[in-house]
Amino acid sequence: MKNNKIIRTRYAPSPTGLFHIGGARTALFNYLYAKKYNGDFIVRIEDTDIERNVENGINSQLSNLKWLKIFPDESPLNPGNYGPYIQSERLQLYKEKASFLLDTNLAYRCFCSPDKLEKNRKKALKDGQTPKYNRNCLSLTQDQINKNLEDKIPYSIRFKMPDNIDIEWDDIIRGKIKIPTSALTDPVILKSNGIPTYNFAVVIDDFYMKISHVIRGEEHLSNTPYQIAINNALKINQEIVFGHLSVIIDESGKKLSKRNMDVKQFVEDYKNMGFPPEAILNFMYLLGLSSQDNKEIFSLLEAIKNFDILKVSKSPTTFDFKKMEWISSEHFKMMSDSVFTAFVKPFITVNFEYLKDKQNDIILLFKNQISYAKQLNSLIKETFFKPKQFADFVKEFSFLNEPATIKLIKLFYKKINALNNWDIFLITDLINELKKETNASGKNLFMPLRVFASHHSHGPELAKVIYIIGKAKVLANVKKFLDDDKEK
Repeated sequence: MKNNKIIRTRYAPSPTGLFHIGGARTALFNYLYAKKYNGDFIVRIEDTDIERNVENGINSQLSNLKWLKIFPDESPLNPGNYGPYIQSERLQLYKEKASFLLDTNLAYRCFCSPDKLEKNRKKALKDGQTPKYNRNCLSLTQDQINKNLEDKIPYSIRFKMPDNIDIEWDDIIRGKIKIPTSALTDPVILKSNGIPTYNFAVVIDDFYMKISHVIRGEEHLSNTPYQIAINNALKINQEIVFGHLSVIIDESGKKLSKRNMDVKQFVEDYKNMGFPPEAILNFMYLLGLSSQDNKEIFSLLEAIKNFDILKVSKSPTTFDFKKMEWISSEHFKMMSDSVFTAFVKPFITVNFEYLKDKQNDIILLFKNQISYAKQLNSLIKETFFKPKQFADFVKEFSFLNEPATIKLIKLFYKKINALNNWDIFLITDLINELKKETNASGKNLFMPLRVFASHHSHGPELAKVIYIIGKAKVLANVKKFLDDDKEK
């Protein structure tokens, strides 16, 4: 915020997999920080890890950001003035910057083979040391280098880390951090195939895209000193503010990583289950950030207004699926009936059979009961389309075939049959009349009526269920169970 500097944050995923919850949280926090200060939020695709890139990886990132309603100011789909927005389109620039570091003796060619490097790594581990490059190629003479080049020995380019200094930065989330270069190695910045490594490319990308703040996951803490050192060597002198978000863990304490498949952890999973995007955003906002006044349900606009990067937790944050379900259920309740119905309908696979004209009424019965849209299928089936036999109910609830219950049901049948108009209010009045005339209440009233009318023991509001089933079907259901009772 110094000198009214324009805030430009970025979300820079690699297309090596689907849109992960951790990545989505990073994208959201970058977006919130930028919008809080009227800045720009940029999406850049870092696709230079060619071997790990997966088909549809880029589309998963961009389409799911759109679904979440996180709209970047600049991206591969809506480029601005600071492109390209796909890393592989900047390869020539990376080579030029690597050559600059070679020419200024701030980098050197490394001719060590992968086998030799692996052998040295294993030896260091065996000796109880942190694996580091031994700088074997730093001491090569120019004649040796020329001979290797003439022999066409493959080489990478390594950055020469400064000796015996501390690299420091004020982390916007974690405070002052200091790393001695003695703990670091000379990183490869350009691989033998001409592809830049992550720590080299992002420094150049962030400079040319005028990024002011880098807010990312805790796992990038170890990358930051390398990026600062490379920034300084390139004489970029770009003052970037770093902030490192806490790790997300599951309820057992394991890091929520792509290797931990005990928990659904891709946005696509929850999108396909029928969670509303507003609920996912709401939940991710609380992953490491407490809301003001203990309020936990809010809109994206409220999140932007209340966002405070200085209050983001440094401690691991737990992915609590039950909490997400609760948040989602609250967002469903806030939807208008028309919006709710339109959202959930694509997720419904139930054949409504004889109740097709009551589809919307049935859907709305469960508006206050679900956390995600696909839950509707089992609820609708269990309430309307999976009837049980009378004998099965009696085994569980023996009072259903007692004289008092049968008397209640016969009176119910008579009153239903006498109704000339079919609406919920009259059905509700009818149930209240039964309560007064029979002195039945609670379970002894509602359970028999539900069982005989719908052939189910549980469900939403009884009067609404009876109304939806319809007069003819209710009478048929009651008669069948009364006949079954006689046979017994």
